[in-house]
Amino acid sequence: MIPALAVLLLAQATQSPALSASRSVHASGEGRVSTAPDIARVVVGVEAQEPTVARANADVTTRMKKVLAALEKAGVAAKDIRTLRYNVDVQRSFQGPNAGTVIGYRVVNQAQVTVRELPRLGAVLEQAVAAGANDVSGISLEKEDTSAERARALERAMSDARGKASVLAKAAGASLGEAVQVSEGGRGPIIPMGPMMRTAAASAEVPVSSGELEIVAAVEVTFALR
Repeated sequence: MIPALAVLLLAQATQSPALSASRSVHASGEGRVSTAPDIARVVVGVEAQEPTVARANADVTTRMKKVLAALEKAGVAAKDIRTLRYNVDVQRSFQGPNAGTVIGYRVVNQAQVTVRELPRLGAVLEQAVAAGANDVSGISLEKEDTSAERARALERAMSDARGKASVLAKAAGASLGEAVQVSEGGRGPIIPMGPMMRTAAASAEVPVSSGELEIVAAVEVTFALR
């Protein structure tokens, strides 16, 4: 029993460190895929300032009801209209001896509107403004489902990482082995490419340019070296 144990210990002690240590190379990769947006989100609202809060609120309420009716008539579904903000601000004077005196009230009512037919976006905006909307902002052109584009971006990111790792392996006098660890380096941003919206001074329908979106993915990969 003792001789067998001695032989085992001797074999472990004489094993080459170079053979027991695993070698690897780490690389990051990025992939990008362009796609066209298919929906738009925009904030549409009404604001008014009056000497009394009751008058300001009545004005905003009346006009906002007309705006919502116009949006419905333009084909926007009720589920695609969500109240985003309702706010009442006291307006005070900051001049002369009357500084701090209440001079009126400002009421704001905003809704986020999702338009699912991009060719109709300009007409929807025009009808909302014609109905009384005087606070339109935050337009965002998006793609509702980016899973397919994100998958392609991840594939390109993986290929990018493999290419970098191959260069490093060759420089180190080795060849690239299999990927032993892969992680997604955070969900990349969706980047608008080119102007997303144009405006014109004289046009019944607001002109809109959809442009393109860029889906970005990143990966971190560890490869074995041979």
